[in-house]
Amino acid sequence: MSTPVEPSANAEITDDLGGATALAKPSAAAIGTRYLEDPRELVAGHAVKLLRNGVETFPAWLAAIESARVRVSLEMYIFSDDVIGRRFADALIAAARRGVEVRLLYDFVGCRDTPGEFFDRMRAHGVHVIVYHRYRFWRPRFWALLRRNHRKTLVCDGRIAFSGGLNIDNEWVSLDDGGGDWHDAAIQVEGPAVAAIEAIFLRTWNRRAKKWARLDPARLPAPAAAGDTPLVVISNSEMRERFTIRRAALHAIRESTRRVFLANPYFVPDRGVLRALQNAAGRGVDVRLLLPMESDSTVLDLAARAVFGPLLAAGVRIWQSRAVVHTKVLSVDGVFVSIGSYNFDHRSLAYNLEMVVNVIEERASHDAVAMLESDMEASEELTRDNFGRRPLLVRLLERLAYAFRKWL
Repeated sequence: MSTPVEPSANAEITDDLGGATALAKPSAAAIGTRYLEDPRELVAGHAVKLLRNGVETFPAWLAAIESARVRVSLEMYIFSDDVIGRRFADALIAAARRGVEVRLLYDFVGCRDTPGEFFDRMRAHGVHVIVYHRYRFWRPRFWALLRRNHRKTLVCDGRIAFSGGLNIDNEWVSLDDGGGDWHDAAIQVEGPAVAAIEAIFLRTWNRRAKKWARLDPARLPAPAAAGDTPLVVISNSEMRERFTIRRAALHAIRESTRRVFLANPYFVPDRGVLRALQNAAGRGVDVRLLLPMESDSTVLDLAARAVFGPLLAAGVRIWQSRAVVHTKVLSVDGVFVSIGSYNFDHRSLAYNLEMVVNVIEERASHDAVAMLESDMEASEELTRDNFGRRPLLVRLLERLAYAFRKWL
C-alpha cells in the first residue's frame, strides 16, 4: 500500500535521555507540501529520473519494453511510421511474440498522418491496438473531434512508468541521427505511483476495449516502494476534473517565494495564470519562461506573443529558443517540479486528456532547472526594448490571435 507523506513542521531531536536538544531542518517533503492544493495526495516511496530529449528518453522506453515479461501499457498522441516509430513497433511486436500482453492506445488526430497499415501490422502480430476518438465522417460528432488523448505514458509490468511531452516521431530524434532535435523532457517513475499511472491509462482503455482485452487495475498487485521521493500524479478525465492540472500549477506558482522556471511550447495562458506569474514577479520571485522562437503553429505563436509585453513589464524574464522547445516543465523554489503533457493553452485546459507528475524533491528540481538553464544559455532573452519595436500590424495580429485563443 502507498504511504502518504504527512506534512510537518520542524521536529525536535532528542538525546539519549529523551531530552530535546535541537530542531531538525524540515525535509524537502515537509516544506514542499505548501505547493500542493491537498498535501494528503502526496505519496512517498519513489525513485524518479529526469530524461532529457529523445536521446535519453527513447532508449529508456525501448529498454523497458524489451525487458517486459507480463504487460506493456502504452498511450501516445503521435506515433509515426518513420525510423523511430518502426523501432518501437518492432519492440512491441517482439514483446507480444514472447507472451507479453501489449496494449497500445493512440490518438486518431495525433496519428492522422500515420497510415492504418502501420497499426494493422502490430495487430496482426498480437498487439492490442485501439484508436482514441476515431472520427467517422458518416457519423459526425464535432465534440469527439475536439476531445483528444494528448497523454504520452508507458508502463511496463506495473513496475516502471514514464510520462512526459515526447511523442514517438523523428522530430524528437537528435540531429546527428537524422531527426528534428526537438527539445523535451520525460520522467521515469518507480514505486507506488506506477499503479496510479497505469490505472489512468486503463480507465480510458477499458471504456473502448472489448471485454476480453480489458484489465481491472484494482486486481493488479501494488508496486513496492523503490525510493524515498514523494510525488503526486494528476490527470484530468473526459467529463470531469477538467481544471485539476491548471489548479495544481496555479497553486504552486502562487506559493512561490524564490523562483519559478517554466518551459512550454504552446504558452497561451488564461488571465488567471498570467496574473499569477505577474504577481510572483512583483513580489520579487525570479520568474523565467523558456519558449520556442517558433513552434509548429504560427497562430499559437502570435497568441503567445500577445502576453509577452505585460509579462516583461511585470519583471518576468523570457527566453526564446531557435530549437523547438516542446518541454513542459514547471519548477518552483528548487523543491517542486511538474513534468508531463500539459500545455498552457485552452486546448489542454478544456479538451485534451493530460497527465503530469508533480514531484517534491530538491534533486529532481535541480535537474530540471539545470536542463532549462542549459537551454536558456543557447536561447535569446527578450527585453522590453527589443520586443517593443515590432510593427503595429504584428501587434494587432497578436491581439486578434489571443482573442480567439479558445478556438485554437
